[in-house]
Amino acid sequence: MHEIANLHHVDLAWDRVMQQIRSEMSRRQLHPARVVVLLPLLQLTPQARGAWLRHSDPDHSPAHFLPRFETSLSWTRSLVGFAPGRDELRFDAAYDVLTAASLLARSGLAEQQNTLAGRLMESAWSLARIAAAVAPSARAQWGAELGLTLASAMDSPLLALEAALARIALAWVASSSYGSDAAFSACPDLLVLLQGFQSEPLAGALQQHLPANLLLLNLVPAVDEPARRPLGQLTLHAAQDAEDEAQRAAACVLLHLAGGRTPVALVAQDRLLTRRVHAMLSERGLAVRDETGWKLSTTRAAATLMSLLRAASWDASTDAVLDWLKNAPAFDPKAVTEAEKSWRRLGVREWRSAPQDGAVALQAQGVRESLQAGRSLLRWLADLRVALQNSGHGTHCCWIRPARPCWMRCVCAREPSLTSATWHRA
Repeated sequence: MHEIANLHHVDLAWDRVMQQIRSEMSRRQLHPARVVVLLPLLQLTPQARGAWLRHSDPDHSPAHFLPRFETSLSWTRSLVGFAPGRDELRFDAAYDVLTAASLLARSGLAEQQNTLAGRLMESAWSLARIAAAVAPSARAQWGAELGLTLASAMDSPLLALEAALARIALAWVASSSYGSDAAFSACPDLLVLLQGFQSEPLAGALQQHLPANLLLLNLVPAVDEPARRPLGQLTLHAAQDAEDEAQRAAACVLLHLAGGRTPVALVAQDRLLTRRVHAMLSERGLAVRDETGWKLSTTRAAATLMSLLRAASWDASTDAVLDWLKNAPAFDPKAVTEAEKSWRRLGVREWRSAPQDGAVALQAQGVRESLQAGRSLLRWLADLRVALQNSGHGTHCCWIRPARPCWMRCVCAREPSLTSATWHRA
């Protein structure tokens, strides 16, 4: 997988961006601690830091100083504390709905304030993101100009109520202050705006407000940007049906394995197709490592195992034990039903309070006690296999093995030299 990581287009895009930032820092002779990089998403912070450290020179920078990788929200929060005023927008439904009702009452719509308060709050929230991207000194003028546009577009008597809501919402957001206001007074030595697939209104406003100390970069490469790595050979297979598609996918994996190319990756959105390919590869003795599939707890075999484990708990409820007994073939269904009626009449909720004189109770308690004492993991797995067999699940015990299995990692890659499989111990 190391070869794939080195050639992945995401890593190449990050490397390109970090190289541009380093070049601009070198030109301005700035220390990394004086640079702020605004990311489009907070989840990109680990990738950005990793990309910066990947090309750090330990001889010249042993401490590995990093720029400040922030989002617009985290950056503005770190600049100065922000506390909204009494009638300002808070983005808290409990506060804002009360403020909206108060604004409606002061605007002559007291009779409809209970009905319109929620709609007014939603309208204000939809405008707030744009209003927050306007400099505080120009926000009042922005609200006045937009108000004229709304007045001309909603001058019909049929839209009188909607026009009133729009005017109140606009006045509300235009007179409110926001946490992003501190960004317009900040003076970083270098502010890098890293754009993603969508542009952020605040980023565009900062671009006009801080043109001298701002560097605008695009994380997504341009369409006409030349490819920096070979795409490899792409092959399309026309499948007649789902079974043919599964067979072709399994055959491709086996072909790359036979050629000694590792690792192989198999990416499929159809879970039924993935399970079918999994079964075909298992027939050839290959254990596929499924990293994005269904949870094991959703399978029937896992449900059987979990019902036994819940019933074997020291504080198991009567319902948990009955759920296990009803699905255990070793117990007579009629005897289980009669025992359940007896326990229900007694009102027994905890299994430890149930009478242990019946055949079903004695047999169940014997299986439960075999799993409750402390022991090593390998011994416990062997005892768990015996408990499953004593419950009548002998055909489900093949996957309870103390030995560690051998796995094959399957993931898709476009380069022919990388579309193969690697074997390793799990």
